[in-house]
Amino acid sequence: PPQGASASACGRRVVAAAAAAGTAGLVAWPSRQGGGRRGIALMAEAAAATTSRVAADGDEVLVRYQGRLEKDGSIFDQTTPGQPFSFKLGAGEVVPGFENAVRGLQVGKPITVTVPPDQGYGPRREELMITIPAAQVPATLRVGARVALGGGGGQQFPATVTEIRADGAAVLDANQPLAGKTLVFDIELLGFKEPAKRGVQMVGWGGKALQVPIGISNSSVSQVFKEPKWPAAWPYSPADFKRKDESDDIQFYDTPRLVTHIDDGAIGAIRDFYGVQFAQAPQGEYSVLDICSSWISHYPEGLKAKRVAVTGMNDKELSKNKQATEHVAKDLNKDPKLPFGDNEFDFVTNVVSVDYLSRPREIFQEVHRVMKPGGVAIMSFSNRCFPTKAISMWVANMADGPGHCQIVGNYFRFAPEGGWKDISSVDISPNPGRSDPMWVVTAVKA
Repeated sequence: PPQGASASACGRRVVAAAAAAGTAGLVAWPSRQGGGRRGIALMAEAAAATTSRVAADGDEVLVRYQGRLEKDGSIFDQTTPGQPFSFKLGAGEVVPGFENAVRGLQVGKPITVTVPPDQGYGPRREELMITIPAAQVPATLRVGARVALGGGGGQQFPATVTEIRADGAAVLDANQPLAGKTLVFDIELLGFKEPAKRGVQMVGWGGKALQVPIGISNSSVSQVFKEPKWPAAWPYSPADFKRKDESDDIQFYDTPRLVTHIDDGAIGAIRDFYGVQFAQAPQGEYSVLDICSSWISHYPEGLKAKRVAVTGMNDKELSKNKQATEHVAKDLNKDPKLPFGDNEFDFVTNVVSVDYLSRPREIFQEVHRVMKPGGVAIMSFSNRCFPTKAISMWVANMADGPGHCQIVGNYFRFAPEGGWKDISSVDISPNPGRSDPMWVVTAVKA
């Protein structure tokens, strides 16, 4: 999307990251993909628009657009059918030329605007052409590769390898790819989004009533199980769990990825949600299991759990999880058996990985087995994934939050049948339409 930030501020951070690259090194820029920011749910939640209303600062607008380069007419970005782009007008969330074009628009009256570099992504900057010494360049690096410049504080910035010199040094271009280019946008205002209403009632640990302040009550995601429509039997076939890449998962996850796969807003949302859930259990006494985990579990700081077990694909990642009291490397798709006894955990969590489970019925049965009665299983996900490793029915529509909630709800419903109660869903997205969404399905062990 035509999202923008201060070019000078970003440039300073990138140059600083380059200076620190000797410590952090170069890693491949993560290639996770996702759907629209909120997708079809946005359309369902849009307030009724009148043709006379014009877009003004403060409005949450829904737009359809196509962006082209003026030079050759090539398309660099566009919305997909049924997945409008949403942003808050006047908040500086998009480049100035795009925002100025939308301001004053009426529904159903498309326009075409030309955006010069100073109203787009700014000029190209020579200081963002960065040379990395040969000693810090991996032997496998190739021209055209997208890499991450990492520095202190865990921040990473993308750059493109433009040259590998004879002495082994690499030249990187950290400019925004559209910097210095004149852009042409076709834009149509589709409607206005209803503001999120916060506060959702759920069921938590021990079957207690739970108020989730960050839950969005008027989101279609939060409504999925209000009047549930369950299938009579397990509704999936083996084809639903096929993946584009069926090679050994151990190979895919062999290289440690010490990165996060959702943005900071989504991370903060799931951390806050955990805090509300965990607060219901006896502090200092409860136990937590995080499956499909990594170097971070997104639990609240000051976690008051007696035991935190984590399982995942990469032992090196798991060993760096500072909140874990124990860790076990485990490929659940190859062997769903969890290495724990019956009734051991008060909570079992999974963040943005349920879409990779090719044997979910067996895995959810194992989750049920290791949980204490009254314990809560928490499955959270977004619209981001490694598409070649996610199951086919999930990637069919990455923006379908309600549909994905129904899939996870069905897992609980039949794994084991009758083993779970109070299956619920909630949308805890921090900035709907402007940051990664965060959707959660929970269930209580019967």
